Amino acid sequence: MKGLIKGILFMMLLTGCQAFHAQEDVKPMALANNAMINQNVADEAKQIVLSMEEVVEVKGVNENQNIYLAPQVKHFDRFRLKEIRKQGHDAVKKRFPDANVHLSTDKKIFIELEKLEQKLKNKQISEERLKEELKKLEEMMKGS
Repeated sequence: MKGLIKGILFMMLLTGCQAFHAQEDVKPMALANNAMINQNVADEAKQIVLSMEEVVEVKGVNENQNIYLAPQVKHFDRFRLKEIRKQGHDAVKKRFPDANVHLSTDKKIFIELEKLEQKLKNKQISEERLKEELKKLEEMMKGS
C-alpha cells in the first residue's frame, strides 16, 4: 500500500513540475517596419495580448480604426476562453479607446491572420485587398 502511495505521489510530482517549465520567449511577428500598410497599432496590440499569462502566441493586423487579433492560449486555459477573450479585448481597448477591437480564439481566425501577416510582411497585398480580406474575417468572427 505504501509503495502505491509513493508511486502516485511521484507521478503527481513529475506531472506538476511539467507545468512550471519556463515558457519560451515568443515574440509576435513585428510588421510595422516591413508592411506597406502601417501596422504599428497591431504590433503594440499583439504585445499587450501576449503579455497575458494564458497566451502562448498571437497574430494580428490593423486597418484604419480596426484591430484584428487571434491569440492562442495554453491548453489548460482553453476552459476559460470567454474570460480570456474579454480580458484581452479590454486591455487592448484601454490602450486604443477609439479602435474597434476584434479578438477571437478560433484556430481558423488565427490561421487566416497568420496568412495576412505573411502577405503584409512580403508586401504581397494591397490596401484594398486587405480591407476585403478583413471584412470576410470579421464576418467569420461574428459567426464563431
